[in-house]
Amino acid sequence: MGWTAWEIPGWHDDQKLRDFYKNAFHPELINDIDMFKASATRDTDHARRLRASLEYLLEQRPASVKAWSSLTRYSFESEDELYRYLGEVYEFFYGDRSDMPIAP
Repeated sequence: MGWTAWEIPGWHDDQKLRDFYKNAFHPELINDIDMFKASATRDTDHARRLRASLEYLLEQRPASVKAWSSLTRYSFESEDELYRYLGEVYEFFYGDRSDMPIAP
């Protein structure tokens, strides 16, 4: 059996985390990722779980393009493209990136 979102740290415990992935990366909302930045950077358990989940995804690269599409309904052309975009989101939320990333 392949990877599932249930392997994301915090997935079991945080409905808001599950909602974030299903909504923030949905095709109709993916280019409005900036509306999620405030909640992603607050000093809350949810924000800490979100950051840890993105770090897990970027470090492990566990999701295939097909698995990601099943989770979010957004299709990337390749895993490199998917993880490049997730890295841009991470840098926008937690790093020095000031401009909002635009999905390919």
